[in-house]
Amino acid sequence: MNRHPVLIATALAVASTAVFADDPLLLTVTHSDDPADFFQLDSSGRKNIAASDADVGLVWDETRKGRTASYLAFRQIDGDSGFGAPIRLGGKDAFDPVIAHCGKRYFLAWIDNAGVQAASYDAGTVSRPLPVAAGAVNELSIACAGDAALLAWSKRQDQGYAVEATRVQVENGKLSHAPEVAVAPTDKYRFQTNPGVAYAKGRIVVTWHDRSSGTNLLYATSGKQLDKLDTQVQINELIKKSYEWGSGSSAVRNTLAVGDNDRLVAVWLDKRASRAGYKVYSAFSNDGGISWGDNYNIIDEWGTIVPQWTPAVASNGHDKLLAVWMDAREDEKTIWMSELNGMTWSSNASLSGDAEEAHSPVIAYSPDGTLHAAWIEKDSGGSRIRYYSE
Repeated sequence: MNRHPVLIATALAVASTAVFADDPLLLTVTHSDDPADFFQLDSSGRKNIAASDADVGLVWDETRKGRTASYLAFRQIDGDSGFGAPIRLGGKDAFDPVIAHCGKRYFLAWIDNAGVQAASYDAGTVSRPLPVAAGAVNELSIACAGDAALLAWSKRQDQGYAVEATRVQVENGKLSHAPEVAVAPTDKYRFQTNPGVAYAKGRIVVTWHDRSSGTNLLYATSGKQLDKLDTQVQINELIKKSYEWGSGSSAVRNTLAVGDNDRLVAVWLDKRASRAGYKVYSAFSNDGGISWGDNYNIIDEWGTIVPQWTPAVASNGHDKLLAVWMDAREDEKTIWMSELNGMTWSSNASLSGDAEEAHSPVIAYSPDGTLHAAWIEKDSGGSRIRYYSE
């Protein structure tokens, strides 16, 4: 693993700017003019949006009159129509919903007071919720493994946190799940948080952050089966505190995508070498999470003066891989993006345009390569969730 990330950041300066159409589709999914109401797109790994050939699904939290609920809405890809009526997921106080399109159907999951609940969406109907995990769960992520879904979550355990995972599938029309598996030993990794999950090269990959060493580090474990996760490796380069590097490493908020030839990318926030806060970094694995390469800084020179927040990454599995995040380099909170060209990230470009305040982006590609994005906007007229299609 390369221990000189500054050289990589310098090399990325030759990247080209992402180009998008002048007139993308921009829709309001839901909104409120009450300043006390707010929306969240904030699942672990930022898996709030997914798409098939026919439609795109979005899940979110909304808090109105002090109560939080989770919702699901769909939009048909053909035509310029908006999203259908929101479908409430679970009962009261449901939060952190996630969504993935795996094979012929969507899989959904969310957290409530009882733990993790899962469901499928097929032929216009949400299945009856399936309890997956009980206890004090506070983070949840999702990915596809063929026609099944993989779920990973962080759960309170003793004086720390443990990441667990399971597989959810539909067999003979019935939703079921495998026994949950602890992905790493808690005697070594005592504070496992912010899980990510993916499937690449025939291997299940689970990522998490851990601060047992005194700083947040990013780890991955992988294996051909959930109950046989046989590797553990650190992804982020460890930069020690110094005059040159400031306070040193701190890696948080990772998100995963699988690109061309099953190349796996992890994107996260990293506070190395910066007195201006967290920056967006990336690393790649070509062997299903067994090993990871050099860390690449995605932020261009223009963005180095401000901190970045809420990164997300998505791929169509072939020629498109995009990272997005929020920063305020132009004084207002704006959604920025960078495309991967080979192993080079492009110069940063705005995705949210002239919005007064935009944050919390989520993205997905449909199989035909169409980009679907959503984020939260706020101004004097209230707050709303915006949807973008390109």
